[in-house]
Amino acid sequence: MRRIAAFIVPGLLSVFLACSSPGSTGENAALPSDSVISEKKMMALLVDVHLLEGGLMIQRNKGEQDSKWNQEAYRKLFLRYHVTRSQFVKNIAWYQKDPKNFTIIYDTVLQRLDRLRKTPLAKPNALKKPKKPASVLPHH
Repeated sequence: MRRIAAFIVPGLLSVFLACSSPGSTGENAALPSDSVISEKKMMALLVDVHLLEGGLMIQRNKGEQDSKWNQEAYRKLFLRYHVTRSQFVKNIAWYQKDPKNFTIIYDTVLQRLDRLRKTPLAKPNALKKPKKPASVLPHH
């Protein structure tokens, strides 16, 4: 689990830096109740943010970094969750103000990511047409 955290935390830091707007202090005294992203939704969003960041990291390692594509990918992700980039950043800051709860949230996110990592991918053979059963062969 700690290995996963060592991989994810730097990715999350790059997300925070990429998501924050210039001149933003990140300070957030209080969020109106209608601006707070529920814990359940925040956990799902954080899982998807980390998956997206992992994909973007692979692209960067291949030298295929495209900032317009990165921005569009995040735009679509936030659209899917019906939040704005600004709401996401403000909610992260808001949740971080309660470190005990934020740790619980992040432990859940890490567990979900670990489960996804352990999920076997579909084998190429599973996509092929099934062979005819042996009982169909003609008898001599």
